[in-house]
Amino acid sequence: MMPSRPSAPFSVSHPDYTVSRLTVQDADELQRLFKTCSDLFELTNGVPPTPTAARDEFSDVPDGKSPQDIHAFGLVAHRSILAGVIIAVQHYPDAEMWWIGLMLLAPKHRGRGIGAEFYRAFERWLGEQSVAYVSLCAIAPNLSGRQFWQRMGFEIICQTAPRSYGCKTHVVYVYRRTLPVQSG
Repeated sequence: MMPSRPSAPFSVSHPDYTVSRLTVQDADELQRLFKTCSDLFELTNGVPPTPTAARDEFSDVPDGKSPQDIHAFGLVAHRSILAGVIIAVQHYPDAEMWWIGLMLLAPKHRGRGIGAEFYRAFERWLGEQSVAYVSLCAIAPNLSGRQFWQRMGFEIICQTAPRSYGCKTHVVYVYRRTLPVQSG
């Protein structure tokens, strides 16, 4: 069960879900979500998540960034179960952009529209912060993930040469979305 955590600066309208900020103190709960979502880890790396995968999300940062630049938001089902997560790096790779390093939804919560609602709520909040762009990447074999991001309005801006991920090698697509200008 999720301990009581600070609420996120955005919410979803679905009555069965709330959004909370996650910190390294939530690593055990996040690790349970990673195990539930081992399909993505196996698709990407060829193996289930490592025992420290969740904890590593709070410390593995791009060059020039610090752990304080990481923002993790948990999608909590029925007020106690971590059903999904968005982990992003603020102002990366530049001051106008945020980078989504990971968005996961537990299998039993997929296909219901809650993932799209979770992302759109996050995006609206970013727009309120005057963020101009959101970027992310997706491996070529993750067709359902790539289709999701395209439905969310992301466009492919480049494709990388094959890269190693664990014991697998993938072409990676880099996506970007220009956020709507906020009025107000």
